Amino acid sequence: MSRVYKLALFGNPVCHSLSPHIHQSFASQYGLKVDYQLIKVAANELEKAVVDFFCCNGVGANITLPYKSLIINNVSNISKIAEKAQAINTLYLNDKAEICADNTDGTGFINDLNNRCGFNCQDKKILILGAGGATQGIVPAIMLQQPQSLTVANRTIEKAVAIACYSNAKGITLMQLKQLNSKFDLIIHASSLGHHSQTLKFFDYQIHQNTICYDLSYAQAAVPFMQYSIKLGVNKIYDGLGMLVEQAACAFEIWFGLKPSTKFILKNLS
Repeated sequence: MSRVYKLALFGNPVCHSLSPHIHQSFASQYGLKVDYQLIKVAANELEKAVVDFFCCNGVGANITLPYKSLIINNVSNISKIAEKAQAINTLYLNDKAEICADNTDGTGFINDLNNRCGFNCQDKKILILGAGGATQGIVPAIMLQQPQSLTVANRTIEKAVAIACYSNAKGITLMQLKQLNSKFDLIIHASSLGHHSQTLKFFDYQIHQNTICYDLSYAQAAVPFMQYSIKLGVNKIYDGLGMLVEQAACAFEIWFGLKPSTKFILKNLS
């Protein structure tokens, strides 16, 4: 009997996740069988749930909202990019059966920008709206691409500045954003407000004809920002579905040492 590899997603909520479908698709490319479980867990039970999962033959796990930053306190072996981001989305076991942590959000985001959007961050002016866990995950990867500038705008200055300080970006408030006359090449909506039919806003004098607007959320959660972008005349607009698939491919490669193709599953989900 062929082995069934046990995978999981920990978070709250998790019922909406496309991850089981995505990883089943990746596994089928290599004739592998996976059992990808969605595990809804409370914050005070997260550490025990993760340990129990790996003790019961778990191969790899993903961490989603709202625990990407919380879990970092419970793992001793952390990749440099996850440590810099102070956020984790992927767990696996090393050769010593120790739980290790990584963050594939940033790499997945950059891969989607390159492959689906045809965009290179080098020498570009980039604006991120929101300074939560999603922003933490992508900023280190963006800075590795050497943009001309990276601005993080948030309702409260503290979070924006905290992220800006470790990445050489600029942190500002949304009020200060309104006074900014720069035209951005890429505007990223990284706030969870989209889940509540709200969006953080930029302004029409901050875009040009080739500006790309990208919401890290997907499906219904991305609609408010995408509609707002259309209203302001932006022509190149993307949701985060491609990032979801690309970061999953990076996690799959960590777990199995195999890099799956993302084209078919992305086309299928779209």
